Amino acid sequence: MNSRLAWQSITLAALFGAALVSHAGVASAQAALDDDDTPVAATDTSTTTSLEADNAPHVGVGLRLRSVKVPEGLLELFVEDAPGGSSELGYGLEVARRKGNFEVQFGIEYDKIYVREGNWLDKGDMLPQDEVDHVKFDGFGWITAEVTFLNHTPIIKQLAIRYGGGAGIGIIKGEVRRTDYVCTSTDIEDSCSEKPGAENVNNPYDIPPVMLIVNAIIGVQITPVDHVFINIEGGLRTVPFFGASAGYYF
Repeated sequence: MNSRLAWQSITLAALFGAALVSHAGVASAQAALDDDDTPVAATDTSTTTSLEADNAPHVGVGLRLRSVKVPEGLLELFVEDAPGGSSELGYGLEVARRKGNFEVQFGIEYDKIYVREGNWLDKGDMLPQDEVDHVKFDGFGWITAEVTFLNHTPIIKQLAIRYGGGAGIGIIKGEVRRTDYVCTSTDIEDSCSEKPGAENVNNPYDIPPVMLIVNAIIGVQITPVDHVFINIEGGLRTVPFFGASAGYYF
């Protein structure tokens, strides 16, 4: 009798233990599923890109296209009258090293600068008593090389504000030529002609062969997929510009 009660007690204990183990296993599995779900929800709302997440340096290579603008109003800060402004396309190559949100970029670019042929009046001069320069741009532009330091502030995973600055040099190409003109009235367009015995006849201005380039840039960076970037930006590269670049971070 005692033996039968003992076996019954052992059997009940075993069943009770099995039930506890089974319940613990279900609870553990449910907890594991819950743990698996949690990172997915966090990832969906994160602004962190793969470039930031691994915190390793990446090298980016891109092509750029920019509209370089010199408004007539900007020119007339330095001269009394100009025949117009300049709006030309520039293009170039950029190579960058990025770690996290910080980037150091090296860029090479060619920009053409052209103002239509016409008469320029020096600052402070008046017509008709003062001479004017009849100016012609002859293949004028520059090849620039500059270093720019940029930071990125993410808005969402695929979009960040991009801003920074830097400096470099511009190697001058082409010439700007002038001829001395005199005018018979205040009409700078139609009353001026070449000065008899002019000292300067189609002579180039003495422009330094190398100029300083100063950068100030703000824009956005779009990353439609990991490591692919599209930059839309504007600012100054000694003269105003607006443009875009696209490339890949390795």
